[in-house]
Amino acid sequence: MLRVALNRLIYIIFIIIGFVLLLYKQYFLFAIPIFLWVGVERIFWKNFYLGKKLLYKKKYKSAVAQFEIFLKDLEERPWLNQLGMFNIGIYTHNLRAKVYNNIGISYLESKAYKRAEEYFNKAIKEDEQFCLPYYNIAIISLIKDKEDKGSEYLQEAIKRGYNKVNFQQLKGYVHLKYKLEGI
Repeated sequence: MLRVALNRLIYIIFIIIGFVLLLYKQYFLFAIPIFLWVGVERIFWKNFYLGKKLLYKKKYKSAVAQFEIFLKDLEERPWLNQLGMFNIGIYTHNLRAKVYNNIGISYLESKAYKRAEEYFNKAIKEDEQFCLPYYNIAIISLIKDKEDKGSEYLQEAIKRGYNKVNFQQLKGYVHLKYKLEGI
């Protein structure tokens, strides 16, 4: 929870510094981090962002393939992890954990719940403080009608900084999105 609050504070400070630079017409200083961020996103982490784009377009199989390619990129070029400072990461800066979580989401949306849970657990193993995999396992637990387990995982997610939903809201969301969808 502290890490999430600290990351949010850091981003707010950067935004304030950016506005101050704009007020003093120091446009070139304001542009440097933006160019670095775009460079990292478009050049070095291209496969990661292509995977996210495919995930948003609901092309889950292709998204998993792109994320797997990015995992290979990380193995071959470990220095890619060091570029994390140029990317927004409120819940984690661990790239491998983000990739595992995104692969898990692809499987979750494809209704391959066992594979999804496997990848969410890999994400947790990479970064135990990353709250999103706990939240996603809570969803899987509720899909499987394991409310106690779902509640536990949601509490773990909240303890680690996820504060967007309570248990009743999550139950309603799962019922509408995953259970009524198949009817």
